[in-house]
Amino acid sequence: MLRDQVFEVLPGESGKRMDRLLRDRFPGVPSRSVRFALEAGAVRVNGRIAPKGRSVREGETVRVAEIAEERDWLPVPSDPPGVAIAYEDACVAVLCKPPDVHTEPHRPNEAGTLAGYLRKRYPGVVEIAGVPGLTLLTRLDYATSGAVPAALTARAYAFLVREREHGNLVKRYLCLVHGEVRGPMPIEYAIDAEGGETVRVRRERKDPDPHRWTRIEPVRIFGGDTLVRATISRGKRHQIRAHLAAVGHPIVGDRRYAAVPPEGPGKTRLMLHAEEVAFRHPDTGDTIRVTCDAPPEFSANRRTGGGTRVP
Repeated sequence: MLRDQVFEVLPGESGKRMDRLLRDRFPGVPSRSVRFALEAGAVRVNGRIAPKGRSVREGETVRVAEIAEERDWLPVPSDPPGVAIAYEDACVAVLCKPPDVHTEPHRPNEAGTLAGYLRKRYPGVVEIAGVPGLTLLTRLDYATSGAVPAALTARAYAFLVREREHGNLVKRYLCLVHGEVRGPMPIEYAIDAEGGETVRVRRERKDPDPHRWTRIEPVRIFGGDTLVRATISRGKRHQIRAHLAAVGHPIVGDRRYAAVPPEGPGKTRLMLHAEEVAFRHPDTGDTIRVTCDAPPEFSANRRTGGGTRVP
């Protein structure tokens, strides 16, 4: 961690945005460290907190209280409560992530992440892939639970990354959604995931790649809500959440994509669970399917007397 860095803006730097200035001044520092330092208020110009879009002027004094180096993003070896191993062999493992755990660090030196658990149990993965996610092959949101595969050797990692890029790493989710879903459907809308925390669904445009569609099928209806299975392969960030909201069936507990967000924090968790992951084994080429059991809140017996199964 670099701390208490002070410098003056040079004539050739005048007019630069603050984030660009910091990237130029600290070329070995990751872009995410620059973003984090600015968002944390750790950068001041002439004594005042500087936003990332501020343009600097010659002669101004910039003080950076602290800014993370690459090694500071390495997941801290951790043992978060509720993490389990659903499958492991010499070259691949599938971890079961509980809700309310980050898949990878969101801030420097963050403990308690799934990637930290991976590093603690399989220390060798640090030598295979970079930070912050190490060799985890999928990423689940903080509130989402379920299966996350990880490679344990360099060869397995290279193989599974290619499989993921080709749409051959298939993920099946359980979702409790608002409204009644009476039959299976593909959701084919294109998604714009560039910029911002929320992705945009382009209802006017069909994604030409079927690997980026979300295919849903109802399992059981609970008096106005439906438990559905959603299957994706080359998923984009927030794809299932955004797609389901776009067709009028937002996930219960979704505070980002529901038209009317749930009232109050913590009333209902995001009811999204990565139930199963399927992929070709790096050594044998055989397809293996690994399941992580859904938490009890997904049980039919916890909602309106068991509901009605959809044929």
